[in-house]
Amino acid sequence: MSVKDNVIKLWKSKRPDIKSVAELERKLNLSNGIISQWDKSTPSTKSAQKVADFFSVPLSSIYDDVSDKSIRLDKSEQELVTMFRKTTDGMNNQDKEKFTESFNELMQAAKNLLK
Repeated sequence: MSVKDNVIKLWKSKRPDIKSVAELERKLNLSNGIISQWDKSTPSTKSAQKVADFFSVPLSSIYDDVSDKSIRLDKSEQELVTMFRKTTDGMNNQDKEKFTESFNELMQAAKNLLK
């Protein structure tokens, strides 16, 4: 699945009230036609994060199933991934999904407190 496919899937499942990709791009404050380009290219982390924040999902939901060697994690991001893996080790997929949703809500609340 491409990033575009992931975004379309999120759009259809979470915001069916949005009638077109163009309308979605406007709501996300993205360039017109950019989502269509994500079929063959990977968006910047900033653009992908806008989508993730809009749909209240982790960034990995945008990049999921996308193989891109250009995505680099700094040391603190690597530590977070390691912590997540250690915490979810032994959980089944359903529990991992619930954990991820809870973690995303916690991170969103923390982000809002910092504003």
